[in-house]
Amino acid sequence: PGDRFSLIVEKLYREDRFVGYGDLKAARYVSGATDLAAFLFEDSDQKRDYYDRDGKSMRKAFLRAPLKFQRISSRFSYSRLHPVHKKRMPHLGVDYAAPTGTPVFSVASGTVTGVSRGGGGGNQVTVKHAMGYVSKYLHFSRFARGLRVGKRVQQKEVIGYVGMTGVATGPHLDFRLYRYGKPVNPLKQIFPPGPPVPERYMGEFRAHMGILANRMGLDLAPTALAE
Repeated sequence: PGDRFSLIVEKLYREDRFVGYGDLKAARYVSGATDLAAFLFEDSDQKRDYYDRDGKSMRKAFLRAPLKFQRISSRFSYSRLHPVHKKRMPHLGVDYAAPTGTPVFSVASGTVTGVSRGGGGGNQVTVKHAMGYVSKYLHFSRFARGLRVGKRVQQKEVIGYVGMTGVATGPHLDFRLYRYGKPVNPLKQIFPPGPPVPERYMGEFRAHMGILANRMGLDLAPTALAE
C-alpha cells in the first residue's frame, strides 16, 4: 500500500489506428524512501540500454539463466553419476530441462567462437564475452538462423533451440561457463552490472534523461544534470 509507479511508453499508430506498444522509454518506482528510475538511452554507436540517473546500467552483464526452463535437472559437480555411462564423472555445467524447441539466449553480449555438430555435446555453440568469460551451450536441436563463427550477438539474442542431440536422455540445455579458461559454477557467479553510459555521451544522456524525468514529474538533483 502506498507504492506507486509511472511509465513512459511508445504507442504505435498506423493511419490514426492504434496497432501496439513500442519501447518502454522510462520507468519510476517509489516505495517509502526508495525512489528508483530507469531511462532507455541509445548512443550514436547504436548501443541501447536502461540506465539510472547517474548513467549506470540497470541491467546485469549476464543473464542468470539462458532460457525459460522447467527445472534444473543436473547441477555443476566434479563427481556426478552420469545417467548414460553409469559412472561418476565431472559435470562442469548446469542442465536445464525444457521442451524441445525452447529458444536459448546468449547470456551476455559477445562473439561466437564455435559452432559445431556431433560428439557427446551434440549441436553446440561457444560465445566469448568480456571480463574473461566464455559460455557454452550443448545439445541444441538446431541453431538460430544466420549463426556463424565471428558473429556478434547481444544479450538475450536467440542462438539456438533446446534439443537432445549427442549423449542425452531427454531434451535439455547443458549450459557451461568459463572464466579465464577455468570452468565455474554458473549458479554461484555474482555478475556485475553492465557498462555505464560512455563518458563522451554523458551530456547527451543527461539532456535526454531530463526530458523524460520532467514528463514523469521527477525532480533530478542538480548533480545529476551537471555537465
